[in-house]
Amino acid sequence: MKYALFLGCTIPARARNYELSARKIAGKLGIELVDLEDFMCCGFPVKSGDQRSSLILGAYNLALAGSKGLNVCTLCSSCASMLAETVHHLSVHNEEREAVNKRLTLAGLNYEGGVKVRHFARILHEEVGAEEIQKYVQKPLDDLNIAIHYGCHYLKPSEVYEGFDEPEDPRVLDRLVALSPHRPPG
Repeated sequence: MKYALFLGCTIPARARNYELSARKIAGKLGIELVDLEDFMCCGFPVKSGDQRSSLILGAYNLALAGSKGLNVCTLCSSCASMLAETVHHLSVHNEEREAVNKRLTLAGLNYEGGVKVRHFARILHEEVGAEEIQKYVQKPLDDLNIAIHYGCHYLKPSEVYEGFDEPEDPRVLDRLVALSPHRPPG
């Protein structure tokens, strides 16, 4: 498994520990995370003020990953949401995609579609799987009382997530956190 790692703005500035943990976990599980130096803003911060500009920013990043033959792994729920929305929007609005591509040509890029956007938790759940992850659990969290927070954008808008988890009652993160070498996954 090989993905372009999209860090966005928040992870490097405020959650470096999350990035380092994800990189370490990915390495152990055989997920290659590729850094693309030219990634830029996902478009989320400007979406409420300028929809077209947010699509151009998102499509730029998708086109960049696509030019390297890579899908995108995000750590930030807002970035995952924005980039997945861009994929969805441009797949059903051909005229909008043409207008966005006209702007992308200025950067030598073209967005053709086909790039998947996956939050790191989704990659762990769908592509690695609980049984494989469980082999690497060194310290079960059984004795901790913790609350899982899915975040506002983790599964919304739900139509862009292709049926991944239940938006009104999500469980994937709960299942991943509950993994223990002492009990079967599920």
